[in-house]
Amino acid sequence: MVKEKQKELSKEDSKMIQGLSVIAMVWLHLFCTLDYEGKFVPLLYFQGMPLSFYIAQLCDFCVFGFAFCSGYGHMAQYGAESFYKRRLKGLLSVLCSYWCVLLVFSLISILFGRGEKMPGDVITFLLTAGTLKSSYNGAWWYMFAYVVLTVLSPVILKCVNKFNPVIVLGIGFIVYCTAYYVRFYMPADNCFLEKYGPVGMTFFEYLIGAVCCRHRVFSKIYDRWIRFPKGVRCGCAAVLFIGMLYGHTKIIGSLFIAPATGFIIITLFQFWKKSSFMKRFFLFIGRHSTNIWLMHMFFYVGWRGVYVAKYPLLIMLLMMVVTVSISFVFQMIERPVQKAISRI
Repeated sequence: MVKEKQKELSKEDSKMIQGLSVIAMVWLHLFCTLDYEGKFVPLLYFQGMPLSFYIAQLCDFCVFGFAFCSGYGHMAQYGAESFYKRRLKGLLSVLCSYWCVLLVFSLISILFGRGEKMPGDVITFLLTAGTLKSSYNGAWWYMFAYVVLTVLSPVILKCVNKFNPVIVLGIGFIVYCTAYYVRFYMPADNCFLEKYGPVGMTFFEYLIGAVCCRHRVFSKIYDRWIRFPKGVRCGCAAVLFIGMLYGHTKIIGSLFIAPATGFIIITLFQFWKKSSFMKRFFLFIGRHSTNIWLMHMFFYVGWRGVYVAKYPLLIMLLMMVVTVSISFVFQMIERPVQKAISRI
């Protein structure tokens, strides 16, 4: 048997994973509820629960997908000339998109007579612009975690490069466990602890990506995976996916296992021999993933929004059409600034 090419992530692969992750994020936020009366109408049920809910539970890997790609991508570039400068430029580029969405939606809110909600008072607006608060949009908490991890990336990646991966991931997992407890089981009345929860969890997910790149984990798994006949591989992938779909809803419904389910999903996605159409689709969504992440909550929180489409697939389609269409506009607005950033 001729061995297929190695399966380490390219830039395109990472962008497709980001596309998959943002689709998962939107589905999670739209349908991870059993209180759907008056919101949407599920068409398929299993053991008394909507199929959309099972899928939504599994979609909680979405943040892992973004953090994993960041860790993997940063590790791939670590050691290159002007590494830190490039990381800061990349961070500034993401912040540019963030500030653009913040400003435009603040203006829209004012025009619709809801200025007291967004932007509200000056302090709240400035803290949000500085990523220290996410009062306007719950999905924006990740921006602060991304800023922290990018700023600290040289130190984190140096440790990944120097120490045994078991030790690195072991320490990361301890941080993850404590951060999970702080985030979900302790009162959020302390500024440091409020940030430690989400940042600590994201740190471990970032580490997994960096370790996978440093030690070529995908290639090592693929070398063993490809030895099995295609039928066996497809069968195992189906069993894994269905098992996670059922188990994550009926057995362990906790976000705690998202790094495990996320890694399996990303691995299967990476090994999937995609058609040219599927590659173009996920790349297309991936290129708009930042704007979709930043905007999507505005179209269903506090008012009916995209739920007017009634059925899950139609709601999802409407959400993607709306957010991608507006993303094109934002990209045109941002283009001069992004070009200036690239020339720094």
